[in-house]
Amino acid sequence: MKKSIIFIEPRGGKTNVFDNYMKLPLMGSLYLGTILFNHGYQVQILNENVLAKEIDPFEINADIFCISSLTVNANRSKLLASQLKQIHPMSKIFIGGIHASLLPEEFIEVADHVIIGEAEEIILDIMEDKFKEKIIQGSRTKDLENLPKVNYSLLLGIQNMKLIPIMTSRGCPFDCNFCTVTKIFGKNFRMQSPKRIVEEIENTFRYFKKQTFFIYDDNFAANKERVNEFCDILIEKKININWVAQVRSDLARDPELIAKMASAGLKLVFIGFESISDETLKILHKSQTKSDIEKAIRTFHEYGVDIHGMFMFGEDNETAENISETAEFAIENKIDTIQFMIITPFPGTQFFDQIVKENRLFHKDWDYYNGMFIVFQTKNISPVKLLNSTYQAYKRFYSLRRTILDICIIIFDIFLDALVWNFERIKRYNLDILLIRAFSKKLVTKYSDVYSTYMQYLSEIEKE
Repeated sequence: MKKSIIFIEPRGGKTNVFDNYMKLPLMGSLYLGTILFNHGYQVQILNENVLAKEIDPFEINADIFCISSLTVNANRSKLLASQLKQIHPMSKIFIGGIHASLLPEEFIEVADHVIIGEAEEIILDIMEDKFKEKIIQGSRTKDLENLPKVNYSLLLGIQNMKLIPIMTSRGCPFDCNFCTVTKIFGKNFRMQSPKRIVEEIENTFRYFKKQTFFIYDDNFAANKERVNEFCDILIEKKININWVAQVRSDLARDPELIAKMASAGLKLVFIGFESISDETLKILHKSQTKSDIEKAIRTFHEYGVDIHGMFMFGEDNETAENISETAEFAIENKIDTIQFMIITPFPGTQFFDQIVKENRLFHKDWDYYNGMFIVFQTKNISPVKLLNSTYQAYKRFYSLRRTILDICIIIFDIFLDALVWNFERIKRYNLDILLIRAFSKKLVTKYSDVYSTYMQYLSEIEKE
């Protein structure tokens, strides 16, 4: 009998708000697990977010433990690896993932092997002990068409997932100075064909009754011809699904494609707007302007697609006024939901190298590298002011008053429509968005204590 293997995806530190919302597994473990399962290995995938609990090392056992490490869960990855090694000394510990790929030396003492980069093409050789070196260099998967169709049954707790994750491409041709994507997946945009994407979607029907998908690609619409054909197939085959995708604001230059995407089931887009300052956008290498952002918001809403807008604060030119203006901009332009993140110098990025070179890094406690905290000395705004302004921006956008007002408007529109028996107005409102806003308000309130504690830490630094 071949070896038993458990993939572990730890949750981030208790400071990570997003763990409580996006309960999704990583696609890397699903692909690797499927490859190994198809070759006769016993495989389980445990994601602490999906399971909604921390794994107890005493309750699991396997010949090999494979731990995925992102920066935000690096501390827990190391802790789990150390615990598993003590409890199961005969088992092997492999650690991979983005953080391990960028800082492999951090895991040498707790892992038998650290795998850098993509591993689909070498995973079988790794399990057969063909690599003797401590740090194993992976290789980028040349043809994503050759990846197996994911076996979601390997993941425990899939009934807890509200969205079905798929990934259809890797790599990004852009060069944002704060992003790790090109470091791991490269600038060469590799992609699956439209036909293969649809086959992957149809494959999920074996495992899920729900039919709402989250497409992990950092920029799903990077190749518009591919997206166009993908939508054509969905419409032609009458595959009735809802889906969410991450795109750039420049997609608004092609309203016909957005209309087709909406017809094919696109309900929500995640867009990294980052800033409403043209100067800041230029520094971040975003290749977009405030005008592009405004056009994107109008265009997606015109075709009934909701927007989750993501903004970053803390760039060297940032002021408290910029932050409050961004919150008002999001409200005035009717962005449906937002993330106000503080720019974080992730290892491996140009931004991290710059901050380290200038000796501005406060610490390397990775639990706080989640976009919710300031971990370096800012130039134009004090760290305390930045953190507090970001928190206030969250409170402003996700205010209970706004949510109640929107509910009242919906009720009023229903009343007006009922008078003429024409319910067109109500179609403009998405009740799911209102529920998300209400839930986000609860999260912001819940994490106020964490903010307060970190604020005290920053205040002490400013006194020095």
